[in-house]
Amino acid sequence: MRLTLLAVLLAVAAGCGAPKTREEQMQDVFAKESAPSGPSSAGDVEQLEAWSGKNITLVGRFDHLNFKHGVLILASGLKVYLPHFDLFMEGEDWFKYVGQKVWCRGILHTYTKNIEGYRGPSLELNDFSGP
Repeated sequence: MRLTLLAVLLAVAAGCGAPKTREEQMQDVFAKESAPSGPSSAGDVEQLEAWSGKNITLVGRFDHLNFKHGVLILASGLKVYLPHFDLFMEGEDWFKYVGQKVWCRGILHTYTKNIEGYRGPSLELNDFSGP
């Protein structure tokens, strides 16, 4: 009898955790931004290599390149290219994010792209959010 009651209590306790909302997930990402082991704290491309090819989240200040592509500037000053950001945002006024702290989620590529005016890592975007 006691074992049955204990099993029921454990099952109820395990199912009580509600999934996090998008806002709660963003708060978690911003809180972990300066964690010394996270990708947002990388100081150079070699440090980003550990996450190459993986779906990651980065936090930084947003800028643009040639009014077409996005650039995420990490706290260290390292720039991560967001190719064809204008197409990703599909007509939204994305220039309002320039200079703002934003977060981006996507697949990291650390090989160099042949884009005029840019050389460095890039993030193939899945999600983007800002203030």
